[in-house]
Amino acid sequence: MDDDDKIRRNLIVTSAVVIGVAWFDVSLPDVLERLFSLKSVAGAQAVQVSDWKVWVAALAMLAYMALRYRWSEEVEKAWKLFDASVAARYGVLFQRIYLRDVARWFRDGAYPKDAHEQMAVLYNQLLPQVLVEQLGRRPDSLTIRARNAPMPSNGNESVEASADWNDRGSRATGNTIQGSVYIDTRRQRALVWRARAYTMLNSKESMSLMWPVLFACAALFIALYKLVISLI
Repeated sequence: MDDDDKIRRNLIVTSAVVIGVAWFDVSLPDVLERLFSLKSVAGAQAVQVSDWKVWVAALAMLAYMALRYRWSEEVEKAWKLFDASVAARYGVLFQRIYLRDVARWFRDGAYPKDAHEQMAVLYNQLLPQVLVEQLGRRPDSLTIRARNAPMPSNGNESVEASADWNDRGSRATGNTIQGSVYIDTRRQRALVWRARAYTMLNSKESMSLMWPVLFACAALFIALYKLVISLI
């Protein structure tokens, strides 16, 4: 019954039964009596099933199913794929949002006070004060691109940065460097959470992780609530 390839189905079915009993306001003991024909010999009194015993059994079954699913091979593989998808999405957000913001800060000549303290290193390499004074203005365009796939576990990434001044008719002047851009903890955490949220809603792996957990949590809460009510 609880082979790795069936445990997710069993968990969802068991949870759905508990949720359905609560949703349709059906007595779970009555359901079990009908399901298992818990009656004595003909003409005798029907076997009585205590509500609290039924809900204790339901809680025990749900807990076993949930733990069995948590440590199944299916979940281990899904977590690895999920983490890989989060890392890939983080890389997209790092380039699309963070490096775009850094480029804008550098182009405007100021970056937030809460930016990483090493931000000045890349800024001074790309836009040395002597060059800015010589050209007489801020760069007309500035781009920063990651040289490798950014990872959530890294605090800095290798980048290629380019600043260009268009001289309107004469040849343009530019400065291109390779260096490291740092990201502060707050902004990195925000990107990681956005990457996780996106992956949770837009990946096949989340179907193997999120929905069984949501069903099981709802069923466990309902079973616990029904148990407390039956004991009052």
